[in-house]
Amino acid sequence: MESVSPVLIWFLLGVVFFVTELILPGFILFFLGVGAWCTASVLALTSVSLTVQMIIFLISSLVTLILLRSWLRSIFLGDSSEENDSANVDTAPSIGIVTEAIAPPGQGRVKYGGSFWKATADEPIPENTVVQILERKNLIVHVHPLHTEETV
Repeated sequence: MESVSPVLIWFLLGVVFFVTELILPGFILFFLGVGAWCTASVLALTSVSLTVQMIIFLISSLVTLILLRSWLRSIFLGDSSEENDSANVDTAPSIGIVTEAIAPPGQGRVKYGGSFWKATADEPIPENTVVQILERKNLIVHVHPLHTEETV
């Protein structure tokens, strides 16, 4: 009976790591799969001992893990950093226009920042009133009517 090629064994081991990563996502097994495929690539070019194969596997897995994990994780899982959220960056006082009357303790709607938001207020505010955004909690803004004093 013919023996199985070490290149094929390392390649299939890499496939097993990739499939296991899909089943048990932790984003570590992916790099073991990369290490197995690097070892298979080296074996396809030259013949080395089992000890050298294990060293190649360990070094390539660790190097890719250290260098690429945080970068690839942000690509595949997304970056949830609030500093990059455009809705959270605006620290200047903002104004909006009431599109649906606000009658406390109920909610109304305000057009603010190019979007429509659910809004609450401490006092009733009729439609088409210009309001100042005091606070934003998740998808609800707390507003106050913006009173402009006119001089005659």
